[in-house]
Amino acid sequence: MVSETPGSYCQNCLTWNTGDRETCRKCGTRLLILAGDQTWEDEPEEAEEGEDLEEHLLERITALEETLRRVETYLETVSDQLGKLERSEVMLRNGLMALVQEMEQNRQLDAHSFSERWEHLVEDNLHLIGARELFTRYRARILPIARPKSMSQLKRALLETTALLESGSLPEAAQRLGQVLPLDPKNYELIFTVASLHEAAQNFEEAEVLARRAVGLSPRHFEAWMLLAKLLQELPEHADQAIEALHQAADIRPEDPEPRMMLAELLLDQEDLQGALEAAQEAVNRRKDGETLLLLGQVHLSRGDGAQAVPALKDASAFLPGDLHVREALAEAYLLLEERAKAFAILQELLNQNPGDPQLLLLLDAEDHLQLREARDGKPATHHLLDEAEDLLDADQPEAAEALLKRVRRKGRSQRSEWLELRLAFGRDPEKQMKAALDFACSDRHPRLCFLALRLALEHLMERKREVEIARALDAFLTRHPKSSGAWEAALMRQAYRLMNGQATEQDLVEVQRLHAHPLPGLEPRARTLLGQYLLALKHHQAVLDLLDPILEREPTLVNHFQLGAALAGLGEREEARALLQAGLDADPGDLNEGQAKGVQGQIRTLLEELEAEAPRA
Repeated sequence: MVSETPGSYCQNCLTWNTGDRETCRKCGTRLLILAGDQTWEDEPEEAEEGEDLEEHLLERITALEETLRRVETYLETVSDQLGKLERSEVMLRNGLMALVQEMEQNRQLDAHSFSERWEHLVEDNLHLIGARELFTRYRARILPIARPKSMSQLKRALLETTALLESGSLPEAAQRLGQVLPLDPKNYELIFTVASLHEAAQNFEEAEVLARRAVGLSPRHFEAWMLLAKLLQELPEHADQAIEALHQAADIRPEDPEPRMMLAELLLDQEDLQGALEAAQEAVNRRKDGETLLLLGQVHLSRGDGAQAVPALKDASAFLPGDLHVREALAEAYLLLEERAKAFAILQELLNQNPGDPQLLLLLDAEDHLQLREARDGKPATHHLLDEAEDLLDADQPEAAEALLKRVRRKGRSQRSEWLELRLAFGRDPEKQMKAALDFACSDRHPRLCFLALRLALEHLMERKREVEIARALDAFLTRHPKSSGAWEAALMRQAYRLMNGQATEQDLVEVQRLHAHPLPGLEPRARTLLGQYLLALKHHQAVLDLLDPILEREPTLVNHFQLGAALAGLGEREEARALLQAGLDADPGDLNEGQAKGVQGQIRTLLEELEAEAPRA
């Protein structure tokens, strides 16, 4: 049988490529055998033709070896440049941190505000940075398989897209590169790159359409399958398609753990715990590090298997020492095993590093693992919806949050969904929902959620100085949840309220001293501040000095300067008090918000004026 059509077979997917193509029309692989007339014969016609073929193959192999040597040289150069960049990055980071520390010591910079601002800027630019990296990595794949007629316009579009990305115009870059798609509609690398840019610009619908086109044109395109899976996994109704896309990606690169990690996370959301365990274990078998071991530990936790989770999470800790998520998961594993002492030791350490972290406090107060899961995550099918609803409530968008909570209600209620529904209703009509909030606070639900409901009610009652209702609500909560983290915070709130209304007594001081002696981990400064205010109000000035003088150098906050300066003034040390109060005007506000900080600064100025007025008489 003889084929007269010139062409060649692809050595990768065995697709027949007609004409003089240098790359496979199906998978894009550069063809190793030159295009030519292909003949099927039972016997070779002449020995010379075989010799010509062998000579041609030897030439091709020699050319490939030379190309390989050039690539190796190039990679060595790139490696050297990366090493130089890494050293420069370390020097720049160390120099920046030294500058921040020096400015903080000279009180020219608020390091905490600087850190928050820095993280905010980095977060804002993560999508742009990722898009730039991806575009740089994949644009070299576009031109080799482009149609010759579209080459000039494609090169121009690539240059303009590069310029737009450099200027931070991500949506415009995706749009500009997408304009050349009709000129080369089968260029799957171009389609994938445009889809990735749309995904980075959060234009998910367009990205999904293009990702489907890319895998349709190139079924073995690993990155396109991963992108499609990432887009589909955010849509619960398309979870089956996302799982299929991840299976395709895993088949293309059997050694890569990433598809299996994503698959494990997706199967967890679908409550396929056995499938999630198998996928997580396969990921660990391919790459054993902190990320894969943490995922395996979390799957064991979801299965209620604390005995298997602990060793996996301990191994993860060896790769990621001190990592918040690993340590938090390990504490949860100990809670599951009812080893509360070990869990509390970890949580105490984490809360000292992350004061008031809501997830850690949920874990600290949980009476059992089932209660923790229902209060923290809700039902598996509603977890992401509840996260989004809570974010919308934090952003003061109740209408959008209500729509999500209606969807949650159809899938199943949980303690977390009930709390968010109460929060939504209370925000609209506090008086009407007051009884519901107080009933929630004294219910059998998770103690931390009960405290959040109590705080919601107390803030409303305190603004209106309804003291009888405040006392009744606090007493009821403290009776129902006496050993919770909320009990400590509620007691502190009650004492702060009494002080604010001029009701502080020596008996109240004893209670504040007790709270200060046994603080909630990470909230010691809050208890110390309240104790300092009580001591000043009851004119125990020497006790204020004993309390604050040892820690002022370590915590030179605005309120510490004020309290210590006021105590010195009360003891007659006017010059020392004046110097300390003057320095306090430029001190770090610490945990105070803007309004509170201005109030304390006003008190400092008033006290300074009083000291100035007393100076002539002295």
